[in-house]
Amino acid sequence: MIATVTLNPALDRSVYLDKLRPNDTNRIVKVETDIGGKGINASRVLRELGSDTMCLGFVGGKIGRFIAHELGHEGIETDFVHVTHETRMNIGIQEASGSPPTMLDEAGPAVTDAELTELYGKVRVAASKSSMVIFGGSLPPGLPSDIYCTLVGLAQAEGAQAILDADGEPMRLGMEAEPYMIKPNRDEVKRLIGVEIKSLDDAVKAVNTLMETGVQLVVISMGADGAVAGLGQDIWHAVPPKVEVVSTIGSGDSMVAGIAHTIANCGTLAEALKWGSAAGAATAMTNGAEIGRHDRIVELLDQVNVNRL
Repeated sequence: MIATVTLNPALDRSVYLDKLRPNDTNRIVKVETDIGGKGINASRVLRELGSDTMCLGFVGGKIGRFIAHELGHEGIETDFVHVTHETRMNIGIQEASGSPPTMLDEAGPAVTDAELTELYGKVRVAASKSSMVIFGGSLPPGLPSDIYCTLVGLAQAEGAQAILDADGEPMRLGMEAEPYMIKPNRDEVKRLIGVEIKSLDDAVKAVNTLMETGVQLVVISMGADGAVAGLGQDIWHAVPPKVEVVSTIGSGDSMVAGIAHTIANCGTLAEALKWGSAAGAATAMTNGAEIGRHDRIVELLDQVNVNRL
């Protein structure tokens, strides 16, 4: 099994407009509502690919119950900590131009010490039954910035490989526990090590620098320019298929799921990159926070080019 931990899930409401006009009345073309959060997105794709998965994290109120219900409807097991306050709602405003959405993200519910302690116990149990645990996303109020360091340590002490997909200080501190894998994008790499990735050589150097921290598998995602991954002495570059991008929400999470699914099933790094790239591209072709489905991922698989550097 591959467990996922989402500390700050959300209900993602995507609002579609012809053009956003600030300080004026805007006519909505359509609205889509999806459950969201890095780990949740990854679990949904893992389920599509045939992996057993479980979602953990914090949920609260009506939105939290809705998230748990929707995951159950998709056949995904959950073991959330139910907190006192309501799970957040994020609003994305998508213009017809296809430019990245304008996001309005709530902070999320405050988490108490007792609720955090409960999560620690659930993560230990899930990790003891899992080959991998994926941690990702922002932190709700009340959590220490080194929370991922603690959680990664708990998971790996139970024998699971930890995957961390976060940003900023929580990511930097989380890496001190030496997770098995990380997957930053270009902007996150710049915030982590101060390196701006403008070329393939820049990406390779950044992968090597990040592997020196003790992380075994480093994957840097670069959108249409693909992804560069390093494991031991091997470095590979995956070029994704050319697709019509509708929304990039969840694409990175889908890539993580595709890679984790393949590695958990004894696939090579090259195979993992192919599945990850195909899953990310399939999700990019969907509206809002919807994910790529199995048939589309398989359809795109042979269109991914993977080259050893």
